Amino acid sequence: MLLGYRSAALFTLASELPAAILARMLGTQIKVAVQWQKASAGDWGAYAADVGQRGRTCVRWAA
Repeated sequence: MLLGYRSAALFTLASELPAAILARMLGTQIKVAVQWQKASAGDWGAYAADVGQRGRTCVRWAA
């Protein structure tokens, strides 16, 4: 039964987060995160396009 809860949690995250953030949180490749998003119908294409239009900024991740 735990596998079902894990899948539900991943689907929820995939529908609410951009692929890059999801991949970083889970330690997976972005391609895998994109596949999870597509499976959960979370499309972040518009968000990515908007961020791309803003220009480049430096984001530092806490290690």
